[in-house]
Amino acid sequence: MRFYETDNLEHIGFDFYCDIANNIVKARKDMGLTQKELAKLAGIKEHRLVGIENVKIRIDLDDLEKLSKVFERTVDWLIDAELDYGGKDCRYLVWPDSLPDFKLYMNAPSKRMAFLRYDKKFKECGVTYTSGRERFYVKLVGVPVSKQEIQNKFKKRTTEDLPLEPD
Repeated sequence: MRFYETDNLEHIGFDFYCDIANNIVKARKDMGLTQKELAKLAGIKEHRLVGIENVKIRIDLDDLEKLSKVFERTVDWLIDAELDYGGKDCRYLVWPDSLPDFKLYMNAPSKRMAFLRYDKKFKECGVTYTSGRERFYVKLVGVPVSKQEIQNKFKKRTTEDLPLEPD
């Protein structure tokens, strides 16, 4: 992983959940399923699915994974993820608008997935956000580095570069 400098931030808020809801509705209708049928297939309570589709409930990564299996689509498709660095895991900083000094590092293939993993971490810790309307920021700060990139930046090691060994 190497440092990556950018001023590009992803803002996560209500619009993020609207994008997801639209994709869920589209995929459900493409499969010819009712909300009740989809809820049963995914193992999600029907009232929760209705709330997710109506953007009344924040969907979490666990429910997205269940739905992606039913739809035979990736979670990245459901969340409209723009994959950074070819879909390989990158390092992101994620923080809430209300706590700009409390930034967590998350590894993920996209900014949106980094936020969902951040959200999952909060749930595992048994805490909640300051407000249901809280906005979050995600910034790419590290990208994978290949062996070839390192070899291109540095000279080749020779036997002269090896540490001296005692006789």
